[in-house]
Amino acid sequence: MSVTDEILVSPEVLECPYDFYRRVRDEAPVHRTPMGFFVVSRYEDVLSVVRDTERFSSDMRNSFVSGPPSDELRAIEAEGYGRVSTLLTADPPVHTQFRALVNKAFLPKRVAQLEDSIRTIADDLVDAWIDRGRVELVTEFAVGLPLTVIADALGVDRADMPRFKQWSDDSVAPLSGLLTPEQQLACARSRVEMQHYMAERCREREAAPRDDLLSDLVHARFDGGERAGERLEMTELLSVIEQLLVAGNETTTKMIAAGMLLLLEHPEQMAAVQADHSLIPNLVEEALRLESPVQMLPRVAKVDVEVGGVAIEAGSVLMMMYGCANRDDAKYPDAASFDHARANARTNLAFGQGPHFCPGAALARSEGRIAFETLLGRAADWAIDDSVEQPVRRELSMTLRGLSGLHLTFVPNPSATAANASEDHA
Repeated sequence: MSVTDEILVSPEVLECPYDFYRRVRDEAPVHRTPMGFFVVSRYEDVLSVVRDTERFSSDMRNSFVSGPPSDELRAIEAEGYGRVSTLLTADPPVHTQFRALVNKAFLPKRVAQLEDSIRTIADDLVDAWIDRGRVELVTEFAVGLPLTVIADALGVDRADMPRFKQWSDDSVAPLSGLLTPEQQLACARSRVEMQHYMAERCREREAAPRDDLLSDLVHARFDGGERAGERLEMTELLSVIEQLLVAGNETTTKMIAAGMLLLLEHPEQMAAVQADHSLIPNLVEEALRLESPVQMLPRVAKVDVEVGGVAIEAGSVLMMMYGCANRDDAKYPDAASFDHARANARTNLAFGQGPHFCPGAALARSEGRIAFETLLGRAADWAIDDSVEQPVRRELSMTLRGLSGLHLTFVPNPSATAANASEDHA
């Protein structure tokens, strides 16, 4: 079968897409898929598209990869605050204005202020299982760390964390390309529930601001343009919050779990990083490159255009295959190999590029660094827990790639308690 005839959402491809990606890059780097959209697979082609906002749009409101929403779905969404383009699906100059507001909430000073909190959360999570000698790392650490950080920043009561996690899961589930109509409706109901919850938190910050991310967003004002001096409307606030919720935990969760599995599969590199924590920031970049949490996101051609020598008609949907481009040998020699010391790992496209580069990238990198400092500092002799029937489990999704389970064993480091670990990084 020709690679152009293969279906991206087939279980065989989703379980491990990298052989398929290699064939796409080699045989048909830009082509129309049986699902109707084009794929763009090589690093330089992806980069050229995502940086070109004149000819390519991020606004997908009138372009449906999986078909238009049903009347029942529209009715459920009408019970909430609707949809509006702010960040991910907006184009300049609208995107530029919203991005400037969100950037204020992710200034280096704000991210630096969160470091102690991130480290405390990481240590608290490890404290819950360090004496057991085994852990299911995804649910007992990789989920909890970024989810708690973003929930605290957005004013979510920690007692409501299970609901927050469910909202996050339901927000990204439609991106899998695998949902039934009934599941799509359930996710829509969950989204409406989240909107009403977060709208109440926004009203609380309006009346009584705190020194947190949510207050920054509620009280931020546009600097210029037609809306200079105005604040975000509630629908806009909720759009931004939903995107921060997903970007703030789903992707970081997947990066932490993927990075740990890569180290386990390469014990000599695990030993090197465990012995020298200064290697961890580049490890994070290499994990993001090799196992990109966001595998692909769409653009729409505004005009007739050519990409990689292929003619694209105006109105066509193009999938930017970040996970595929990050394994392009033309950019990364021996790209399929894991190398924690790779010199250009930080050029990966895991956070996107151009105007839509992830505003929370600095926070995600900080969380990843602290996660591995904590895990590798407080325990050693990490290994896959073979006593579990399926110690490594992967969730299937066209858009997001990550582990749903990673059962590990380890030996606690008695000299690395939470208290002295904090002192080491003070």
